[in-house]
Amino acid sequence: MNFLKNLLKNVLTGVLSFFLSIFLIIIILSFISALLSPDTEEKITVKPKSILHIDNLSIIDDRNSKPSDFKFNFEIPLPIPLIDNSKIEEKISLRTFERIITSAKNDKNIEAIYLNFDNVSISFNKAEKVRSILKEFKESKPIYSYSELYSKGAYYLSSVADFIAISPPGFINVSGYGISEFFYKDLFNELGIKIQLFRVGEYKGAAESYVRTNFSDENKEQYLDLLNYRLNNYLKNISESRNINTEDLLDMINDYETELPEDALKNNLVDDLIYEDQMVEYLKEKVDSSYQKISLLKYNRSLEKINKYNKNKIAVLYAIGGIMPGKGDDGIYSETIIDNIKKIKKNKNIKSVILYVNSGGGSAFASDLITRELELLQKEKPLTVYMSDVCASGGYYISMPADTLIASEGSIVGSIGVFGIIPELSGLVKEKLKISVDHIKTNKNTGEIDLFRPLNNDEENLVQRGINQVYADFLNVVSKGRNIETKEVDKLARGKVYYGDEGKEINLIDIIGNFNDAINIAAKLGNLEKYQIIEYPKQKTELEKILSSLSKTKYVFNPLVKETDNWLINSLIKDKRFDPIQMRMELNID
Repeated sequence: MNFLKNLLKNVLTGVLSFFLSIFLIIIILSFISALLSPDTEEKITVKPKSILHIDNLSIIDDRNSKPSDFKFNFEIPLPIPLIDNSKIEEKISLRTFERIITSAKNDKNIEAIYLNFDNVSISFNKAEKVRSILKEFKESKPIYSYSELYSKGAYYLSSVADFIAISPPGFINVSGYGISEFFYKDLFNELGIKIQLFRVGEYKGAAESYVRTNFSDENKEQYLDLLNYRLNNYLKNISESRNINTEDLLDMINDYETELPEDALKNNLVDDLIYEDQMVEYLKEKVDSSYQKISLLKYNRSLEKINKYNKNKIAVLYAIGGIMPGKGDDGIYSETIIDNIKKIKKNKNIKSVILYVNSGGGSAFASDLITRELELLQKEKPLTVYMSDVCASGGYYISMPADTLIASEGSIVGSIGVFGIIPELSGLVKEKLKISVDHIKTNKNTGEIDLFRPLNNDEENLVQRGINQVYADFLNVVSKGRNIETKEVDKLARGKVYYGDEGKEINLIDIIGNFNDAINIAAKLGNLEKYQIIEYPKQKTELEKILSSLSKTKYVFNPLVKETDNWLINSLIKDKRFDPIQMRMELNID
């Protein structure tokens, strides 16, 4: 039997190694081909009677990324996640999207925009901006929309169009908003795991899913406020574009009269039920029988390049993802971002800095180290913070050294609070796995967190005092950064989250605006009329992205180990240092 097992194991390993080797050879050949190919770009000419065709909005991200030079025109016959395509596909920032649409608006060869997508995988905050940009285009030229299926986000953006069509057998999602969350308390009890939670702030619900079986009243309250804000904007904008009374639209949603194409047509949510070939004929009639379609990315490559060289520079430092100690790429790692801050500080040509934040926070330890380095940077160069979708908890903490804080109306800000979480695994190890753990100690306090026994009273007291101290530091940092009395900050804090316009009212931010506003303010603070924008950290090369994706092949050979977005599991399994004290807003409402 062992012989057969070993034989099967060797055969499978050989097969997987063969395909992996073939794949690596193709990558190397593609890399060599890219290096040897002439460094020329296709000259793109926009023909008269052209329609700007937008069929994918998942390419909109926080920053631009170059398209891949590698062309993989083959399929792997095994379900091996060798390449994460999302890491190597071209992305454009919201600012670039606005430039493309504004250019199309003023381009005599562009007759209209054609929206043709069924789903939108961008945040509600970005969707709001995209819709606003499209609405400005609509003031000069028409927008047409067609899809066989409309997700909620797809219809929300498409509702700005002059003409909306859906296929007769299609489906359209016009509905309200909700949040669902997994709660692990019963599972942990079954496994013999006890989660020891310490926190300051009744609204700091980031770790509730580990110790409860449902949302707390405070968490329900604050997230319902956020959802109602979104619903109100959603209803208002659709009603305005489709000339429907807002209350009537809400009634339709509650009566389930918005999903079926026939209902959507009857209630003026769409203008026609037609198939795609009929939509093509409609565009020929409205634009021209020989109209040309040009994609968003292709049209972008036709535009004149901007950001030409200038000795004076504004640095944009991106802080995107969870905050963690150490070095790394996918997130805000303290050592990595501090290294970039120091580079910016040393570069004499950089006259002003923008910290671009899209983060719900993370490690309190790492957040504090980053904040200190930003304080030193701000003493030498003006610092502006632009808050993207989320700038909460540790993300808000690292923003405090800035001269000016800018957020969108829909940015999530605040969540000033701290929690500590320590799993206790004695039940799992002793009762479930039947493993005994013994200790030899010189004295009571050995200075280590022991996950295989409950904390004693002294240790619980120590952890809570640590949490209280970090929370006090958080209040002081915000008090200093926003010039608000500490006791007033505490009233606004307690872990509560706000939208940007609410944050402006209570002085958590300075300005409601967009990234262009942040650039203009940074230029003003740096006394710059002409400048070049440079970005940190440097983006990975195509080869680095591919190698990063290939590193995930280890999970193929161990099917019991899976990738997870859960910070607690990741930190316990992968990280060298488990940081129990967190400034983190965990729940994602997008």
